[in-house]
Amino acid sequence: MSTEDLTARARIRDAAIRLFTERGMEKTSILDIAKEAGVSGGLIRHHFGSKDGLREVCDDHVHDQLLKFKMEALEKGGADTGFLPAFDERQLLLRRYLGRAMVDGSEAAARQFAEMVDETEAYFRAADIGGPDPRGSAAALVAMTAGLFVFHGPMADVLGETPNTHEATLRIMAAAGYLLTHPPAGPEMLEKARAALSKMDSRERNEDG
Repeated sequence: MSTEDLTARARIRDAAIRLFTERGMEKTSILDIAKEAGVSGGLIRHHFGSKDGLREVCDDHVHDQLLKFKMEALEKGGADTGFLPAFDERQLLLRRYLGRAMVDGSEAAARQFAEMVDETEAYFRAADIGGPDPRGSAAALVAMTAGLFVFHGPMADVLGETPNTHEATLRIMAAAGYLLTHPPAGPEMLEKARAALSKMDSRERNEDG
């Protein structure tokens, strides 16, 4: 494969990542990707076979890049618990892609989500946190964190920040951190809500029976 082919393949992949993130896979056509990448639709089929094949390559690339970023961040952070990695525009795009892929039903994205939940649950159990349902707490935390990146653009807009910038990310993450450490609902209110939901569930089961 020539250097030109490799460059075109990477250009197609990156164009697909951008469009899949912005529009979703179903609303993105091969012709849309070809136009964005500056190539022909035939060249996309030559390299990837189909749109599904292209998405699989995108999923794998995003997974590898995010894992690489995670390892670099851990290495740079070392034992400094106050270390906060910088989220540049590329990293934000990859995280938004992962969130959108999960919404679109990507099996690869679902596996990545499950891996993150497994890691978070293991941490919760080792630290004896996470409440009576550590896995449920882990799943909720991973989903909420992923949601911050999926909605990064709209959140930045309403906050008067520039989307896809480190500054916007810092403000969003700081706000999320505050809510996690200063929950608006206390234990008593949460227990009342849990009891109400349990009662509703019991009533629905009785009606179905």
